[in-house]
Amino acid sequence: MKRLLSFLIPVLLSTTAFTQSLPIKLDEYFTIAGRIGRFNGSVLVARGDTILFHKAYGWRDLARQVPNDTNSVFQLGSITKTFTGAVILQLQEEGKVSLKDPLSRYLPGYPSGEKITLEHLLTHRSGIPDFKQALYSKDTSVAQSFSRPVSHDYILSFFRDKPLASEPGSQTHYSNSGYYLLGMVIEKVTGHPFEAEVRRRFLTPLQMRSSGFDFRNLRIPGRTTGYTMQRDTVMVPIAPLDSSAAYAAGGMYSTTGDLFRWATAVRRNLLLRPETWEEALSGHPEWGYGWGVSEVNGDKLAYQNGNLPGYGTFFVYIPKQNLTIILLSNIDDASYLSDPDPVLATVAKMAYGGPYQLPKRRRAVSPDLLNAYAGKYQLGKDKVVSVTVKGGNLLLDVPGQPTYHLFAESTTDFFLEEANISFTFHRDETGKVSRMTVHQNGDTEATRL
Repeated sequence: MKRLLSFLIPVLLSTTAFTQSLPIKLDEYFTIAGRIGRFNGSVLVARGDTILFHKAYGWRDLARQVPNDTNSVFQLGSITKTFTGAVILQLQEEGKVSLKDPLSRYLPGYPSGEKITLEHLLTHRSGIPDFKQALYSKDTSVAQSFSRPVSHDYILSFFRDKPLASEPGSQTHYSNSGYYLLGMVIEKVTGHPFEAEVRRRFLTPLQMRSSGFDFRNLRIPGRTTGYTMQRDTVMVPIAPLDSSAAYAAGGMYSTTGDLFRWATAVRRNLLLRPETWEEALSGHPEWGYGWGVSEVNGDKLAYQNGNLPGYGTFFVYIPKQNLTIILLSNIDDASYLSDPDPVLATVAKMAYGGPYQLPKRRRAVSPDLLNAYAGKYQLGKDKVVSVTVKGGNLLLDVPGQPTYHLFAESTTDFFLEEANISFTFHRDETGKVSRMTVHQNGDTEATRL
């Protein structure tokens, strides 16, 4: 899960909007993205009760040449947290818990449990270290252990006795561990498995029949194979995590269609009181109760995104626009090519009628060539931009903006994923890189300093 989303990325110069209808734009974008490996999964975009776009791209099972469709089933990762938060809030409405309760009331003996509240766990302000890195352990025996059922005690061993990152309530530190503990609290309060409570309280009432937890043992045609990208070109299958590993922090599976039923519940204030939903989707201060909270064009945005080995997912709801965006991919974000963030940013730009760029095929270039382009460039009278190399990637730093990744289209031409901007590097008569041209609504020259 990333902390914030920057959908409408600031650009170097002004841009103009496209005028195509949204479904046509989306299909054009995702058709190209699917062809070059930029997106592999299912996408749904809706305004209110109206589904504007719902299609799937790429492969459900590459080896068997089975394509994805809108019934494809994906592991969700952190989208699970929206359900975990909702169960806790429903229990509070029933008078069985309070968000101000200390963790020690439900899990006696947990270190610092008397200082950590349920609200701290929900809003990532408990200070409890995140256990997620264990899922990617270089210790093969540890990494492989998560592909079969694991106990609570086993998962707790990765974070229970580690020192807090900060005093509870004082700082925000994103922590899957906090949501894992919330699942245990739910079991303690209800006397039932966490998974059973989610199903009884939400999945069954909303008729989310293609959603659940035990993905590893799921035996239905729509079950996807998860992949990671190697060298931005090769889809390598990955064994799925057992749902007991990610549990209340990320153990669910679903489809885009089922998640639209969940979006309907959120939008219509179903199964929780309206004031409770309002609290869930508000920042406290940076995170809601199961949701990330940000802004796009001044509009409040609630979201969750999941990142598990083999899967990358996004669920976005913008109340003012009555807009829902759901992206489920069976390729993880280990590669720049398969990172879902720029894809989501593009969909948001389209929905707002803003400028966007169609996906381009990337080319590998040598480290020596990248290093030759590194330096500072004078763009206009009072703006200096920096081009740097890090981890074999060419990066662009613009004052007051995030760092952008420049992708190679040729040995001299590079482009941004976030906006319709490209760059050409030029050499002087001695062979030294002397300037770059910024292509955006015309050409602007930037001299190397």
